[in-house]
Amino acid sequence: MNKVVDASASMCNATTEKVDKLITDACLFMETFQSSSESNTVKANEVISSLRSDLLSERTKLEAVRTGIQSDHSELKTSISTKLQKLQDDLVSDNSLKDQLARK
Repeated sequence: MNKVVDASASMCNATTEKVDKLITDACLFMETFQSSSESNTVKANEVISSLRSDLLSERTKLEAVRTGIQSDHSELKTSISTKLQKLQDDLVSDNSLKDQLARK
């Protein structure tokens, strides 16, 4: 009977050691996982912050380009309208001269 108790105690001790090792390994894994998670979070936040800054900078540049294009477009429309009006006035003048010459 002593052998059975000793064998049972030995098995319990071995199992306890294995469980203790599993708990220790799990704790180490969790600490490593938490450390990695925190590190990854910091890196991700830095990347997001940098991307946000870059995008805001690009947005500002694009807004400046858009404003310039709108201004150029407005100036072009005005220039074209002015030239078309001058051509129309010249055409009226030419037609008037032709009519006067035709009457003579």
